[in-house]
Amino acid sequence: MAANQRKAGIALSYISMALHIVIGLIYVPILLHYLGKSQYGVYQLMGSLIAYMAIMDFGLSGTITRYYSRYLALEDEKNQANVLALSGIIYCVITVIMLLVGIIIYFNISTVFSNSLTNAELDKASQIFLIMLVNIAITIPSHIFTAVINSYERFVFIRILSIIQTILQPFVIIAVMQCKADVIGLVIVQTLFNIVLIAIKVYYSFNKLKIRIKLYNWDNSLMKEMIGFSFYIFLNMIIDQIYWRTDQIILGIFSGTSAVAIYSIASQLNKYYMNFSTRINGVFLPKISAISAKTEDMKEINRIFRKVGRIQFGIMTLILTGYILYGKSFIGHWVGQDFAQAYYMALILMGALLIPLIENMGIIILQAKNKHAFRSKIYLFIAVLNIILTIPLAKLYGGIGCAIATAFALFIGNVVIINVYYHKKIGIDIIAFAKEITSMTLPVLIALSIGIAGNYLIQVTSILDLGIRIIAYTLVFSMLMWFMGFNDYEKDLFRGVFLKAKEKVASRY
Repeated sequence: MAANQRKAGIALSYISMALHIVIGLIYVPILLHYLGKSQYGVYQLMGSLIAYMAIMDFGLSGTITRYYSRYLALEDEKNQANVLALSGIIYCVITVIMLLVGIIIYFNISTVFSNSLTNAELDKASQIFLIMLVNIAITIPSHIFTAVINSYERFVFIRILSIIQTILQPFVIIAVMQCKADVIGLVIVQTLFNIVLIAIKVYYSFNKLKIRIKLYNWDNSLMKEMIGFSFYIFLNMIIDQIYWRTDQIILGIFSGTSAVAIYSIASQLNKYYMNFSTRINGVFLPKISAISAKTEDMKEINRIFRKVGRIQFGIMTLILTGYILYGKSFIGHWVGQDFAQAYYMALILMGALLIPLIENMGIIILQAKNKHAFRSKIYLFIAVLNIILTIPLAKLYGGIGCAIATAFALFIGNVVIINVYYHKKIGIDIIAFAKEITSMTLPVLIALSIGIAGNYLIQVTSILDLGIRIIAYTLVFSMLMWFMGFNDYEKDLFRGVFLKAKEKVASRY
């Protein structure tokens, strides 16, 4: 049953990602239509601010899953109940601290954003922040139940809940917007949806999984172990928050809500771009861990690193070059010409991410070798560097300046420093990997040149025309990569996917 849950959970996670992207592409222009740049910018700005409250989970949810799963395997009901009780106490303390910090921020919103937001925007911002604060205060303690459900490997239940929320919530919000196009209604609906989903998880945990929460003893050694395990998870959460959310807050302080709204569109496109790379990595962790446990020889691990990196290079360069060619037209048709600058912001971010994304397997190798602490420290350094660079560049160039600062910090940390560490300390042959990737660049450059020539000769005039161009470019890129870029293994891999799909279709008839 657990294996089936895992398989179904993986499949549903891909479905959830696809739905999230498709619905997001449809949903954002509708929200902008009802709310306008100002209210949407305030909403994104407060979302970035409240996200700092959300990281006060301290990575405890993953820690609970780990330790609760251990006692489940041992059938130790007493320690199961005790872990949840200890976690509940910690979460209560965290929630109180978070509320105190949130109240301090609430009373200083007008001061911090007084130079960039109008009085009406400041009033909306305070209301939004307060509702979001209540939402987070309810959400943080509920992570106990999410962790329990994951421990029981009820992945299908969790994924289906997520899919239901992804589908239903936008429809309810749009209905509310038709009655009264106001951002306050938006955050109230989101909060109510969250409360309902939490209630369902609580009911499922107590009535279906029959969990108990009882403090038998204060286990100091377990507490220290849990806190130690949580630390680097928490550190990565802080880094992620600083790196991808701080830009919008700095823009809000210096440039106002319109700049935040435009930058949020670029950030959303960049997030979609990143998602296409990260989905493939997790399945390799057990295999690389097993290899690392048996031998220090990096030959097989390097082979996997190159193999996965080549496939990711093909996927990520298709998306990146497609965006270079058609991203500007896409944004114009999607959210309007008022957001044209988002094209350049997203392009700067996506370009800087290309190398780190095709090397994502390195993260799995670090985890398998228990060397991920160095990566966390480097990421903390580049997150701080990003803030230092973003403030002056945001003042001078607005959102473009923020994107440049983020891209530069990415290059220093994720390309230069981490690759030196991979090569010198871990034994990943980055030079051989670079040669492999270089051998695949010619078909990419040819496809891009053909696309540029096509755009020059024939202008995109409609969304239908844009769709046809994207499909045609995908076919040209794929053919060039097939004949000039892919090796025999990659061709066999794609042939296998095609044959399996063909067999499934044939079996239905």
